[in-house]
Amino acid sequence: MIKAELHVHSNYSDGRDSVKKIILRAVGIGIDAIAITDHDTLSGSFEAMEFVSDENLDIIVIPGVEISTSEGHLLAYGIKKDIERGLKMIESVREVKRQNGIAAIAHPFQIERHGVVKAEMFRFVDAIEVFNAKYITGFFNYLSFRLAKKYGKAMIAGSDAHRAETIGYGVTNVFCEDIIRGIKLGKTKICGRRIPLRLQFF
Repeated sequence: MIKAELHVHSNYSDGRDSVKKIILRAVGIGIDAIAITDHDTLSGSFEAMEFVSDENLDIIVIPGVEISTSEGHLLAYGIKKDIERGLKMIESVREVKRQNGIAAIAHPFQIERHGVVKAEMFRFVDAIEVFNAKYITGFFNYLSFRLAKKYGKAMIAGSDAHRAETIGYGVTNVFCEDIIRGIKLGKTKICGRRIPLRLQFF
């Protein structure tokens, strides 16, 4: 089993902390794999990969990004080039697949955070973030879970951490050595708890 943190933001976008601080925090709390998913840039992922290699740290870095599509935010994993923001959801998903990556809808239905609101968008992606640790009531997580089941989509969790202290609140346990393949095949188990409100804002 691989304990993966799949939704983290650094100061390359709207996160507070540096990539180095994020990686060291993840290693310190026993995370096996991490995706730094800054908005519309892979720069955080690339720095993380370089830092982990240079320091010989025992953690896997999954290239990741949170893409701003015209129909809501989309998480992409395993890609090598940035994808243009503002495309339609299906166009963005096609670009992800062209790069042999996988796509997941981020925090569905959370309008104030640009979550996807059209349920039919679920058909296009590989996975759904059914647990996002930055929730108030948990209703949207529940709704996301129900629709992921309906459409037969793989399920992932994410802390959606914007500061190092909140890493690990939403973890996806992946039961496959190849993390991307494991997610795509739905070999996952969600593990999470809500980030305290005092830590959700900075």
